Amino acid sequence: MPGVATVAPFLWTAYADVTRRGDRIFLWTTWLSALAACALPNAQRFASAAVGVFCLAAFRTPLIPFANSMTLRALRDRPQRYAAVRLWGTVGYICAALGSGPVMDGLGLRVGMYGVAAAMLACGVVAWAGRTRERVRLAPVGLRDILDATRDRRFLVLLVATGLAWVSYGPYGTFYTIHLERLGYSRAFAGAAWALAAGSELVAMLLWPRLCGWAAPRTWLIVGLIAHPVRWLLSSIAHGPLFLLGIQLTHALTFGVFYLAAVQTVEGLVPDGLRTTAQGVFASVTFGVGGLVGNGLGGLLYEPLGMTALYIAAGIVAGWGTFLFVVGTPRDGRARRRLPVTGRRGDPR
Repeated sequence: MPGVATVAPFLWTAYADVTRRGDRIFLWTTWLSALAACALPNAQRFASAAVGVFCLAAFRTPLIPFANSMTLRALRDRPQRYAAVRLWGTVGYICAALGSGPVMDGLGLRVGMYGVAAAMLACGVVAWAGRTRERVRLAPVGLRDILDATRDRRFLVLLVATGLAWVSYGPYGTFYTIHLERLGYSRAFAGAAWALAAGSELVAMLLWPRLCGWAAPRTWLIVGLIAHPVRWLLSSIAHGPLFLLGIQLTHALTFGVFYLAAVQTVEGLVPDGLRTTAQGVFASVTFGVGGLVGNGLGGLLYEPLGMTALYIAAGIVAGWGTFLFVVGTPRDGRARRRLPVTGRRGDPR
C-alpha cells in the first residue's frame, strides 16, 4: 500500500483539478474502495489477493487528500476549524482499534474485512448525500499550472521536511509493539500505549482552534517537526513503564499538531484551484514515499542494529528535516494566489 500511495493520491487529485470533477471522483473512488475491500476477503490465491490490495490502495489512498481539500474549501476563511472535522478520523481510528480485535477474534478475519467494506460503503453514502448544487467554477488548469505550483521552493522544502519526519516514523510504526514485548511488557500494555498516543492526538485537535490564535501554522509545524527528534531520542533511552507511556503523549505534537499545521500550510502555498493537487502531492510524498522508505529501512536494519540504534537514527533524520524547514522557509509567506472564478453551478474540484 505505501508503494501505491507514492503515486495514486497525486494522479487522482491532479486529474480532479484538471477536470474540476473532484466531488464525483471522490464519490467514485469511495464506492470502488468498498468494492475492493469486499472482494479482498474472497481472494484465495496470491495473484487475486495482490490485485485486491493494489485496487484498494489505488482507490483508497486519495480519499484523505480529497477530504482535506473539500473540508478546507467549505470552511473558506476559517481553516482553524478543520481540526473539528479531522478529529472524527481519530475517533474512528480509536473505535476501530478497540472494536476490530474482539470482532475478528469472535467472528473471524473475513468478517472483519467485510466490516472494512461496509465502512467504506457508509462513507460513499455520506459523500453522495452531502453533495451541494451551489458550486464555484474556477478557471481550468493544465499541466504547466500544476508544475509551477508544485515547484515552488517553499512547497518543496515543506515536502522534504515532512517526508523526512515520516521516514523517521518507520521504526516506531513498524516495531513499537515488538520492542515493548522484548522489553518484557504485555500486549495489553502495548495496546494501552497506542491508545494513549491516539488520545493525545485527539486532545491536540480539540485545542487546535485556540492554538491557531497563539501562533501561525508555520510556527506550529516547526514545533511538530522539533518534537520528532526529541521523541525518538527519548525513546532510545526509555525502559520504565511510566517513561514509555509519558513519551506516547508527544504524539499530540508529532502527529496531531504536525499534521494539522502541515495541511493548513500546504493550502496557503498554492493557488485556490490547485489545492486538491497540493494535498495529493503532500500525501504522496510524506506518507507514501516517507512511509515506504521509513518502513523499508526499518525492516532492513532492525535485526542488525536493534531498536535503540534505529531510534537514534530516526532522531537524526527528523532533525535534518526540521533544520531544512526552519532555514528554507521564510517567516512571512506570500499572499495566496487565486485562480479567477468564471461562474457558478459548475463542476467542483
